[in-house]
Amino acid sequence: MSSLNFDLPADFFWAKSARRVSPRGGVAHKRFETLAEAICCAVEDHGTQRYSVSIDTDETSLSMDEVDAVYRSDAFAAYRKRYSAA
Repeated sequence: MSSLNFDLPADFFWAKSARRVSPRGGVAHKRFETLAEAICCAVEDHGTQRYSVSIDTDETSLSMDEVDAVYRSDAFAAYRKRYSAA
């Protein structure tokens, strides 16, 4: 994975149902000022059940497995501390 710009705005998408077709639209969206905030929300917020997570910026798109890997990486450590304390 190439280096990521954690300061870019990011769109966070997730399916609200494990079923392939949901009667109520099924896809939720939240816009974040930074990719770092979106990654922290995806990993740390356990209040909402999410399926098929994707975080998109103008430069990249990340699946949930990729988000987990970035979140646990040494390069992201400073961002974990910054947004976890908020």
